[in-house]
Amino acid sequence: MAVADWYLSARERGNPWTRLDARHPGGRAWSEGNSVTPLVHGAAYFAALTERVAAMSAGDLLLFVDWRGDPDERLTGEAGSEVARLFADAAARGVDVRGLVWRSHWDRLAFSAAENRHLGEDIDAAGGECYLDMRVRLGGSHHQKFVVLRHPGRPELDIAFLGGIDLCHSRRDDADHAGDPQRQPMAAVYGPRPPWHDVQLALTGPVVGDVETVFRERWEDPQPLSRSPLRRVLDAARGDLPRRRPLPPQQPDPAPTGDLPVQLLRTDGRRLGG
Repeated sequence: MAVADWYLSARERGNPWTRLDARHPGGRAWSEGNSVTPLVHGAAYFAALTERVAAMSAGDLLLFVDWRGDPDERLTGEAGSEVARLFADAAARGVDVRGLVWRSHWDRLAFSAAENRHLGEDIDAAGGECYLDMRVRLGGSHHQKFVVLRHPGRPELDIAFLGGIDLCHSRRDDADHAGDPQRQPMAAVYGPRPPWHDVQLALTGPVVGDVETVFRERWEDPQPLSRSPLRRVLDAARGDLPRRRPLPPQQPDPAPTGDLPVQLLRTDGRRLGG
């Protein structure tokens, strides 16, 4: 059976608001020549991410989106491996770090408003640029979780991590499922250190350009980052009005690294009033 029998064509997807399909020739709404490695459990993903980000240098590009981000989450369990420090250190080395984290509902409703704001503040202070993004339907949230690492002049190092694992507490678990020592508050039925089973994909090849395009479409969205007039007033009072710098020109897609076709599917909600 041909790939086209499994994947949606651009016509079948029927989404003219994204560039994902237009960037591929002949109505082909997927990329070919990719390698895909599943990273099962947060501990495996966090270790791979830490190694890759630590190797980045000035002029490289780091893009990430998250539903929840705890700045003090230790990605390898060691002091100094906190996610905010990893990204901030990269920015201090001259890596262009850009992030979009969901502008969460209040913590008092068991969400993550303070944590997400603090992660962005730490990255901003180091020279990166991270914003709280509420451009969703009323009452909705952004659940995308991915990181894109691009290396101009060294495209063989380009990689995207995409899946279900946030950069936050309770996610650094492994196959033993003893749980993350840095736990996120949950119902008592899950125990003092709730186990967490999830997966992130390490993607190389042309698909990296598709994942980057998803980030760019969100970054370049002209709508206000928050639909709330009150929040915009509070942001202004804190001197926190977003002034998103344009992203650098997108590099050509990386060369093929394998033989797998990959199609990205996502939901574009019809937002009334932004």
